[in-house]
Amino acid sequence: MVHALVPHKSLLPKAQRARRAAQYVRMSTDYQQYSIANQMAAIAAYARKCELEIVRTYRDDGKSGLHIKNRTGLLDLIDDVQCGRTDFGCVLVYDVSRWGRFQDVDESAYYEFICKRGGVKVIYCAELFANDGSLMSSIGKNVKRVMAAEWSRERSEKVYAGASLLARMGFRQGGRPGVGLRRELIDVTGRSRGVMQNGERKCLQTDRVILRPGPPEEVEVV
Repeated sequence: MVHALVPHKSLLPKAQRARRAAQYVRMSTDYQQYSIANQMAAIAAYARKCELEIVRTYRDDGKSGLHIKNRTGLLDLIDDVQCGRTDFGCVLVYDVSRWGRFQDVDESAYYEFICKRGGVKVIYCAELFANDGSLMSSIGKNVKRVMAAEWSRERSEKVYAGASLLARMGFRQGGRPGVGLRRELIDVTGRSRGVMQNGERKCLQTDRVILRPGPPEEVEVV
């Protein structure tokens, strides 16, 4: 990302740059507890407490933390750091999991090191450790990285197991039905809520989808 009006870090006095901060926020597809608004509110409170001025925001909406691919916010941050376009001395992140749930914890450390090497410190506002390079801070941070990665692995296994169970029970798990079939939405008691049209999705997690015969002319073709 090219910031034409951003002063080069070498043009700012060191003391001034140290009081300026960027923020990085990320939310995957669910989990409102990690909503962008909640993260920014917590980061703003931390910045006020530490007398930091937030001058830039990098954000990834609806992006998984497993990989850096397609995370334009984090990619822009890394690019700005490496190209010397940072007019701030630190980047504020809500917690370790928002930085990423990389399955290789060294990848998470690598991106943080890039920032550190470029003169930008990564600060996790909601974590108990200070990220000051001390032994206890390093241990705590790496434990949190492992926990963030493990959460994704466990969730993936649980989602797969749950979907497999529902499929064995006869419920449709996604995708368009074939010729001669239609999707029917049923509630938790098994009562029909009607036939779903192409593009429609269920709105309640407790509802289920089953397949039923479609129009006679399609059934006859099959």
